[in-house]
Amino acid sequence: MYLLSDQPDMTGLFINQNTKVRVQKLTEEGIEVIIHARGDKLGFIPYCNLLTNINQLFKGKSLYVRYLGYNERYLLLTEEGA
Repeated sequence: MYLLSDQPDMTGLFINQNTKVRVQKLTEEGIEVIIHARGDKLGFIPYCNLLTNINQLFKGKSLYVRYLGYNERYLLLTEEGA
């Protein structure tokens, strides 16, 4: 079990919050995803934080993820259960 942070950060998400995303693009390091619930924000899941086989990923596929934080470019995520 993961505990949510007490307050949302500047993205409006709580650390360890679960949300649904859609795959946008596969990169060399991981996958870019779109979080529609937060105004189409761009997120990133490194391959090491992914449970789904990369051969089963395609643009538009839905995944359930956990929010870990953010950097200047992405919301940082891990696939739920990883």
